[in-house]
Amino acid sequence: MQILGKYLRKETLKTFAGILMVLFVVAVGQMFTESLRAIARGVLPASMLFVELGLRTFDSLTLLLPLSLYLAVLAKLSQMYRNQEIVMFHSAGISSRQMLKMYVPHMVFFSLFLLIISVFIIPIASKTSERLTLAASKDISLMGLKEGVFQELSGSNSVIYVRKINVEQNRLENIFVNVRHEDRVDTLTAEYGYQFEDPETGQRYISLFNGFRNEGVPGSKKYQLMMFERNDIKLPRLEGKSVNVDEKGKNLTELLYSERPVDKAEFHRRISTPISMVVLMLLALSISKTSPRDGKYGSLALGLLIFVVYINLWAISVSLIEQGKVPSWLGTWWVHVLFIAYGFWRIRKSDEAFV
Repeated sequence: MQILGKYLRKETLKTFAGILMVLFVVAVGQMFTESLRAIARGVLPASMLFVELGLRTFDSLTLLLPLSLYLAVLAKLSQMYRNQEIVMFHSAGISSRQMLKMYVPHMVFFSLFLLIISVFIIPIASKTSERLTLAASKDISLMGLKEGVFQELSGSNSVIYVRKINVEQNRLENIFVNVRHEDRVDTLTAEYGYQFEDPETGQRYISLFNGFRNEGVPGSKKYQLMMFERNDIKLPRLEGKSVNVDEKGKNLTELLYSERPVDKAEFHRRISTPISMVVLMLLALSISKTSPRDGKYGSLALGLLIFVVYINLWAISVSLIEQGKVPSWLGTWWVHVLFIAYGFWRIRKSDEAFV
């Protein structure tokens, strides 16, 4: 029994490592693309690319680990069914429930690992990402602006051109700005400018000095030219970041006692991560049974379908909590209980066939 269990776990881990590597490379590529888009929009400083990428890796593991182990168990057991190895297990008196017990070490280890990531590491990574991004955004050389290039300020109808960025004095020199309003267009030129942040609101601005402001309505003669010593332009807030700091930066205790539906949804999202590992392991073992005459990828196709249904129901339940349509005590538990019951029903049905 112990030898068979060790063999089963070892073979599953080999398949798990290969699947995880492939999924991880794909996920990192997608995150890299999203981070580049954020840098292009001015949402993320360029110097934060690899730091943000590393911090987001922990968040991606909460989905990649359960999915990889689920596919590994499903693929390995399906192969063993086709090769008649599981038939030998059953002939030796080993039922599907006993095979499930063989995977208990995997369930415990990966569930605890995911619990640590979702409860402790992700909040720390989220706060670190926020702190480093805000610190970097205060540096005028890291705003995402380039010398000699017309650039659109993210989240606004403004275009800015900077002839030179003086890193030593942390200021912009020879600036041109075009701002579109609903009723007019403002064109500003300035000798130099600085970035500053309002300590009360946290809003960022560019202060332009020694320049001219020309405002008017396109297609008409209503234009006014003004000279100014200082003119402040509001910069877009750092929105659209890869990590939602408001909820993900809070610890589990704060989420538990919060009255905000969004915090309650985040609480259920975190505790669901380790639970999903157990649910998916159970589902993988219950649907892996195949016969030599069945299609090679039949169980895999069914497994992917069940996984998609499970993840979508879970996402819907989280969304309902955020909207306040589902009480917190119910949360996402009904989804887990539903699929656990389905998994045990299939295992019991499979054991009865070998009695």
